[in-house]
Amino acid sequence: MSEQWTLGFVGAGVMAETMISGVLSRGSIPPERVVASDPNPARRDELSRRHGLRMTANNREVAEAADLLVLAVKPQNLSEVFRDLTGHIKPTSQVLSIVAGASLSALRRGLEHHQVARAMPNLPCRVHRGMTVWAGAEGEGAARVREVLMGMGEQIHVEHESDVDRATAVNGTGPAIVAEFVKAMFEAATYLGQPRELAHETVLATLLGTAEMIRRSDVHVAQLIDEVTSPGGTTSRALQVLKEGRFSAVVTGSFDAAYQRTLELGQGLERKLSDE
Repeated sequence: MSEQWTLGFVGAGVMAETMISGVLSRGSIPPERVVASDPNPARRDELSRRHGLRMTANNREVAEAADLLVLAVKPQNLSEVFRDLTGHIKPTSQVLSIVAGASLSALRRGLEHHQVARAMPNLPCRVHRGMTVWAGAEGEGAARVREVLMGMGEQIHVEHESDVDRATAVNGTGPAIVAEFVKAMFEAATYLGQPRELAHETVLATLLGTAEMIRRSDVHVAQLIDEVTSPGGTTSRALQVLKEGRFSAVVTGSFDAAYQRTLELGQGLERKLSDE
């Protein structure tokens, strides 16, 4: 993006820094046009030294400077942030929230600002291989949101905000579920007698290779499974054990539990904001 604009962050935690490093690495915006607030002096010094950006303890200072203002705070701090920012966001600014459970309606009402988008990044964004699902924004504001999110990996804009809630369960929770499965594979490999170093390499190579194969294939994943499953063979026997353990049902249940909890968090936040 060639025009000069300012990117601001209220909250400078891990995900905020991930977004900052991503957009700086793409050359989308120079460090001097990024400003972030954080109450911790040590954190401010660290990010200023590491990335060359302007840091402050004052949330309003960020809001008054930013053309794209990212809310990267914990849900329990949101009402306090609303009090800080209301009336200080530039009328033309785009707001992007990565606050879990905070709906667009709650954000617009709390900030008294209409131009708000909502995103759910996931853990692989830390290595710029993430997936972010987002809703809201249009025109120039949407272009700026997209540019920032692309610095962390892939991004998908959805029309319906409910898809962001579902993404919180699927791509937000998914990395932990995948990591839990990888951990189980590590343990299984060493149980069979594989040295830990060999187990580490073979499990990860198998995971990454399989994911890339599925990505490139134009057939359903079930067909790919059939192609490597011979009747009475090793894969057939292994899959039978997974079926007996209700593997698919457990995965579905874990995603559904995460989704229901996402809705609970959003409803709780709505009630809290309505009471204040």
